[in-house]
Amino acid sequence: MRITNSINHYEQRKIWDEEHRKPNVLRQMDSDKPSSGILKFWDWLKYKKLYGKLDGIEMGCGKGRNVIWLAKQGFKMTGFDFSKSAINEAISRSKRDRASSRTKFIIHDAVKPWPFKTDSFDIGIDCFTTTDIESIKGRKFATNELIRVIKPRGYILVYVMSVDDEYHKEMVRKSPANERNAFLNPISGKFEKTFERREIINLYKKYVKLVSEKRVKKIEVFFGKKYKCKHFWMIFQKTS
Repeated sequence: MRITNSINHYEQRKIWDEEHRKPNVLRQMDSDKPSSGILKFWDWLKYKKLYGKLDGIEMGCGKGRNVIWLAKQGFKMTGFDFSKSAINEAISRSKRDRASSRTKFIIHDAVKPWPFKTDSFDIGIDCFTTTDIESIKGRKFATNELIRVIKPRGYILVYVMSVDDEYHKEMVRKSPANERNAFLNPISGKFEKTFERREIINLYKKYVKLVSEKRVKKIEVFFGKKYKCKHFWMIFQKTS
């Protein structure tokens, strides 16, 4: 039994690898359907006529559901995750869906220097990844790297949990972590961070500007019970 309200990076990675091997707490992460936030991003890109032969990257891509779906829409996509089991499954799924020629998956940790050149990608995706980085320092490093690899005038989608999400608000109250608005999942022990708007702006304030913003209202089911969610959905553009 955990007796503290903190977790280190090794423990977080180990929990995630186990979750990817044997989905239990976050079964939606095992889905091959893209996140609703990605579908909204795709609609936004089409409205702006920003689609076609573009290069994209997703950090913390898991089993590749978003990367593969965007590749099938014509993007050339790269995804990485620190979970070996997740990446192995992502590669398998991309072959199954005949998307392997437009996808590249690698095992890599977002809080370590990224193996990509500066200004390499047209779009970048943070789909609940910063939510699962267990330190302020780690989150800042990962977002700075994401900004670095995006081309000037390229776009970054940020889709993350908010302090208004009912289930996560309940978890913060019942199982708080040692950071404000964060919790340790009472079943898996995994760290999860909920955000206030200003925290996201502070994470992504370097060399980018906010160009679109919505609150995504939806119903999610956790352990058989329905909860209202109000996620943050933001698009930033790199300015230099």
